[in-house]
Amino acid sequence: MKNTLIDSHKRNLRRINIGVVFAFCLFLGGLAFSITKLTAAPETVQLVGEKTVKGLILSPDKKPIPGAVILVKETTTGTVTDIEGNFWLDLENFNQETITLKISMIDYESKEIMVNTKKLPKDLGKITLKKEAK
Repeated sequence: MKNTLIDSHKRNLRRINIGVVFAFCLFLGGLAFSITKLTAAPETVQLVGEKTVKGLILSPDKKPIPGAVILVKETTTGTVTDIEGNFWLDLENFNQETITLKISMIDYESKEIMVNTKKLPKDLGKITLKKEAK
């Protein structure tokens, strides 16, 4: 009788979920912690090089256009606007005095902007794209 009682207890112990055992041990162990000092996460700052250009791409109704493509014309160098329509582009590898940026987005007319690379960094400000005629 004694052996069968021990065997049934062993079987029951095997059925207990390991997560329950772990939680129970933590509860009984009196695991405690306290927060001694709260600090805000450091603000992330995007480092902008010496030869950069940035701007904000807007629709005719002054709403940001996320996903607009900004390319240095006749190259593969470019970037895409973020969800707020902002972009920045590093032009460090360009030695020409002026370059042309081509800005495009589906359903909008493309726009070209000349940039003097000798006067960088430069903020192009707000750039509005016109809706494409259907």
